Amino acid sequence: MDLERLTAIWQTFEATGRCADPALARPIARSWERCVAHQLNRAARSSLITQPLNGHQVQLLDQARSLLEDLHQFIEQPGFALALADAHGELLELQGDPLVVALAERCGLTPRIVASEEQIGTNAIDLALREAQPSHTCGAEHYCAALHPLAIAAAPIFAVSGQALGVLVVIASAEAFHLHTLGLAVAAVQAIQHQLRTDALIVEAHDHLAELYATFEAISDGLIFVGPTGEIKRINSRAAQMLGVNLRTATGRQIDDTLALPTMLHAALLARQDLAEHELLWQGGKLPLAVVCALRQVLDGGRRYLGALITLRPAQSVHQLMQRVAGTRAEFTFGDIVGQSPAIRTALHQARLAANASGCVLIIGEAGVGKDLFGQALHNASARAGGPFVRLNCSSIPRSMLAGELFGIEGDEQGGALDGRPGKLELAHGGALYLEAVSALPFELQTSLLRTIEMRHTMRSGGARAFPVDVRIIAAEGPELEQQIAEGRFRPDLLARLSATTIEVPALRDRGDDLLLLVSSLLRTINEHLGKQTVLTPEALQALCAYDWPGNVRELELLLERLLDSSEKAAIGRDDLPEPIARALQQVIGLPVTTLAASHTLSEYETIIRAGRQASGNLGRTASILGVSRVTLWRKMSRYGLTREHFWQDYRS
Repeated sequence: MDLERLTAIWQTFEATGRCADPALARPIARSWERCVAHQLNRAARSSLITQPLNGHQVQLLDQARSLLEDLHQFIEQPGFALALADAHGELLELQGDPLVVALAERCGLTPRIVASEEQIGTNAIDLALREAQPSHTCGAEHYCAALHPLAIAAAPIFAVSGQALGVLVVIASAEAFHLHTLGLAVAAVQAIQHQLRTDALIVEAHDHLAELYATFEAISDGLIFVGPTGEIKRINSRAAQMLGVNLRTATGRQIDDTLALPTMLHAALLARQDLAEHELLWQGGKLPLAVVCALRQVLDGGRRYLGALITLRPAQSVHQLMQRVAGTRAEFTFGDIVGQSPAIRTALHQARLAANASGCVLIIGEAGVGKDLFGQALHNASARAGGPFVRLNCSSIPRSMLAGELFGIEGDEQGGALDGRPGKLELAHGGALYLEAVSALPFELQTSLLRTIEMRHTMRSGGARAFPVDVRIIAAEGPELEQQIAEGRFRPDLLARLSATTIEVPALRDRGDDLLLLVSSLLRTINEHLGKQTVLTPEALQALCAYDWPGNVRELELLLERLLDSSEKAAIGRDDLPEPIARALQQVIGLPVTTLAASHTLSEYETIIRAGRQASGNLGRTASILGVSRVTLWRKMSRYGLTREHFWQDYRS
């Protein structure tokens, strides 16, 4: 726009305070109106800022300075100067034609001034930031007279996020202005923004790579990334530790020169094929290492082969996973064992001593007395409580399969793959193996078990590899074990190993009043499960106390479950009990029992027998029934040659 037209527009604006001439760009007109509203002096000039550049300004300069220099060299003609301002309009850099730079400085545009509308009136730098688009002002379009000799073109610079970072400015004299000047600024800004996007992508890629490396290192499995030409591009600490290689020296070397790959894994790597998890035997080190391995190809979006990822997991960790899935954990503690009788207290004392020891344990007792409960409680009180508790009933598995269950089965090795399965000894590594009915082991397996205990390693059936095992053996057997040794069916040296500590769990008939405690505890548990409140009558309880319980605690538990399951009565009486239990009560009731002092029809001998049978052999209750102290009862029993066995003879037969 020529000077005469601008002068006319300015005169109209001064007279009316508004500028509606379409020849003047609307952003400039709005800026003039704001300057008048702020009562800005047309002779105003911005003052210099003396404080140092902040971090954002320094970063913007670093990103744009080289481009400013390249752009200045590209123009290769006088008449232009290039400037850079920040997001607040503060000029940070000014370079270019010395004449134009000098002109700009005379007009007040020098580095470290703020080219805002509030400071120097209408100008392209402020408009570019305010309108968020390229702008230009020339000559009298500037509100302040000091800028009339200049033509300014400015284009805003935006970050990748869309936030304004600054302004790129092209300055010329008002007479030399051309719209190409604005295009030059826009092109330069596009180059800067492209560089900013590239830098942001590089930073993001570096962040992703750092996350990937952190994940690669944090994974508990061993990981090896092999490049397309067979070089180890990345190996984590876990894999280096498992395979015994140096983490730094292994990276970059050919995998064949660094590791002795199992045949199957090597073939899959060469064929660029995926390999599902297999237990493979890695050679190297002191002993071959059994590792669960898998291989997966890595392809880009265009299906281009980038390499392969090998995962390594110790076979023992897989066994631990199998233990968790199979629930090989001990559930009970010593607090779950009900009883206050001297016999059960002695057994608990022996078990607690065994828990603090480290040798094998032999638990002896009749069927159903709770040997498994003692074994679990012992394990949970020991230092191995965090390890597995694996059970094996030696009498419930066919003899032909027992070796595989105990020691595992070694499959045929094909390409380094081990197609076998671990035995209970391997699965119990770090914990305890509970062998129920241990005397059912065939003689040859007794020898193998003895060797395993002594050597602390095992071999699978049909294999030659030795697996180290750290297992505590808890064996359980009935009272007939001594007879089996005498008959030559059980190795005495194995018994010596297993019985480092021996625990004798008493039969229920030898536990006196414990039966009532057990009945109370079992009734509470069964009632909670069934949602009932069933009780036993005193006669029913007396009948239970009179019965011999050949099945011990297990028989008692099954009886109570059956009674509560099949009855809708609130109280179960003697008539609801099975006939053998009811008959046992009738045998001990017989004639009424009186105190010794009042007994005129029965001899002391017969009275003591009757009372002992009524008390189910419990000496404390027998003394209470007779009305004498325990010392008096023991003295009279000694006089008549009576033992507790006399209280059971009639109805045991």
